Formats: sequence, C-alpha cells, structure tokens
Amino acid sequence: MKSTGKPAWFLLFCALCLPLVGCGGAPTDQPDLGTVTGTVTMNGQPLTDVMVVFSPENGRSSMGVTDAEGNYELEYVGDTKGAKVGQHKVSITTAQTDSAAEESGGEESGAPAKETIPPMYNSKTTLTEEVKPGENIINFTLSTE
Repeated sequence: MKSTGKPAWFLLFCALCLPLVGCGGAPTDQPDLGTVTGTVTMNGQPLTDVMVVFSPENGRSSMGVTDAEGNYELEYVGDTKGAKVGQHKVSITTAQTDSAAEESGGEESGAPAKETIPPMYNSKTTLTEEVKPGENIINFTLSTE
C-alpha cells in the first residue's frame, strides 16, 4: 500500500491551528455602551477641569474631564468611549489637586483642591441620567443658588 503523507500533514496543520480556535471572535464581558458627550456650566459659565462621573447601579463607572469650554466625553475603560446603557447617578467634582497652585507660583501640598462645586452635584448628588444605546448628548446646567 502506498502512503502519500497527506493525512500526516493535515493532522499536523490541525494540531497547529487548534490553539487559534476561539481567538478574535469571542464575545467580551463588556456591557452595551452608549457614547456620552455634553457641556457643564455653572451660573452660565463653562466649568473647566471638572470631573464628570456616571455610576450605574451595577457595573463600572465612566468618567470624563471638561475642557476649557466645559465640554466632556465619557470613557468606560482605557480608550473605550461611552457609559453602560441604563440609569446612572452622576457626580461632578473638581478634578485637579492644588498642583495648579504651583503652576501659578503658589506652593503645592499634593492635597485635593478646595471643592468649588456644591455638594448636591457631587458628595450629595441629586443628579441622575439615563444612557441609551447610540449617541447621548447630556448637558449639565449647574447653579450655586
């Protein structure tokens, strides 16, 4: 009987490919996300360098920091943009430490900067928002009154 060697090569090929089965197409444990962008103002003025945090009832929070115009974009984890779809408690707080004092010629202690945003928007937040699949534009108009 004559052997061509093809079954041996086929078995070797299958054995080498076996570790690749399931790679690349496997589902992740990441929940459904919606992108979230918006603007934060207080008393009509954009808030710069404040942290916006969306916290779902269950799961990982998403956060973003406002730019000079008060605009923010939430990030879920790493470079993944968005927030978990569903209801969230929202807190808005001062993002910087007093290292900003050093930049302006003052002394730095490493302590958090004095919170300038009222507690009803952070430590005692009353803000809630719903994130839907797709694009969400959620603006916050805060007041010190």
